[in-house]
Amino acid sequence: MPSALHEAPLLLLRQEPALVTSLLEYAIGLSTPEGAVARLGDADFTQVVPLERRADAVVMLESSEGIAAAFVVEAQLGIDPEKRYTWPLYLASLHARVRGTSRLVVITPFEDVASWAGRPIDTMQPTSPLVPIVIGPRQIPRITEAAGALPELAMLSALVHGAEPDGAPVIEAALRAAACLDEERMRTYFDLAYATLGELAKVALEALMPLGSYEYKSDFAKKYLAQGREEGARQALIAVIAARNLELPERARRRVDACSSVVTLERWIRRAAIVERIDDVFADDV
Repeated sequence: MPSALHEAPLLLLRQEPALVTSLLEYAIGLSTPEGAVARLGDADFTQVVPLERRADAVVMLESSEGIAAAFVVEAQLGIDPEKRYTWPLYLASLHARVRGTSRLVVITPFEDVASWAGRPIDTMQPTSPLVPIVIGPRQIPRITEAAGALPELAMLSALVHGAEPDGAPVIEAALRAAACLDEERMRTYFDLAYATLGELAKVALEALMPLGSYEYKSDFAKKYLAQGREEGARQALIAVIAARNLELPERARRRVDACSSVVTLERWIRRAAIVERIDDVFADDV
């Protein structure tokens, strides 16, 4: 299940596809053709073989002459060896689709993941390794002023650099930029900051508006808040079962993993604290 931190840069990219060109211009000096416009493309790379292959996002850079460039964009939070096989597939599929310049861009907030993702990927030709373009913490600028022109880039900067010891000005700049947007985007970006940065964002938000008890407004934040409660209840149930030395068989573990009701998970926690048999945890309610 994707986390809020994984989805955050993708949400910003969907709001403003040109974010990817801004990042590439800052990170590697890649300029955008004059008059070109960025838009989202189809991220589904499922082939004739019935195996689902979907990239996180695809951005098309279109000029008056057609597609100037296309980008597969992947948000990566951890080291996943499987990606070194799927990323070349995504890029090759996109290249065949647009029949032109195609690039693989990996965005990550973690230096160790950036170092891993930037390694050449051996492909089928010994002289043609694939080297992803990696946008890691060092490639994402610390924006502390004049953020209004690039609110999505400022927000990404806050998500990556906001938790650093001197990150407060970055968060403040991003939220000031968000406060100048329309109501829906402003609330979405406020929620995004609060959901991923917590108290750090709350301090900056209180300087902009009286918060009281902060209430999430956007569907994005409500979704991941609910997921967080669900996962917390699931982990608590597993911890209680382990503490009671009750064996959790595979079929029961699958049932726990599949349960999306916090109410049900909490009921199982209460049962796990007192029953003697694991089957009694999941018994039907009387």
